[in-house]
Amino acid sequence: MHLHFEKSELRSVRTIDLVEGDQLVPDDFPEPVVFAVLTGVLAIESHLSDGRRSLLALRFPGEYLDMNRADRHASGEVVALASTAVKLIPRNLFEELLLRDADLRRIYLRHSTDIMHQQFDHSSDLGKKTPTERIASFMFELRNRMDIPRFVEEFTLPISRQSIADYLGLRAETVSRVLKSLEKEGAVKIIGKHKIAVLDFKGLRKIANGSRPRLSNHR
Repeated sequence: MHLHFEKSELRSVRTIDLVEGDQLVPDDFPEPVVFAVLTGVLAIESHLSDGRRSLLALRFPGEYLDMNRADRHASGEVVALASTAVKLIPRNLFEELLLRDADLRRIYLRHSTDIMHQQFDHSSDLGKKTPTERIASFMFELRNRMDIPRFVEEFTLPISRQSIADYLGLRAETVSRVLKSLEKEGAVKIIGKHKIAVLDFKGLRKIANGSRPRLSNHR
């Protein structure tokens, strides 16, 4: 960004630090804003009238969230699921940057398309897959979106089990029970509260796809 804008333009771009549970709403900002996630995880959330929470979409480091569009789709409820750093970019400035830099524009559009396909897969998972299949699929989603190489078995779960449950339409107890079941099967190894290792990629992939051949390129 510093290569494309004058110092006067960059003054309108700032970084904020959030702790788990912090919310951001459109009224907090005088103009439309795009969030660039630097660290942590942001989510678009929705609540039923009885208070139950659903996480409709996640954003990881290197991904973007258009605040105005989030407002239209989820009542403006954007929440940090962990300690998170976010760069706030006025949308007009962000769009100008994309116009100035063709390479950046191609990368942004490709990533946006990948996220869109992943969200299609996620919606299908919620409607058709068992809890075990959903959690197995989520392990691959995490690894892909966190850019963890295939040869690296161990990785950190960036969000709580309650947040995983809210994203997958499950209970936190179900998430814990399924993870223990996958560990007993030898597919994964639980390393403390926040780390896990995938020991059997092929086996976990079969579970994620209901023991059927892999059909999607987006996991």
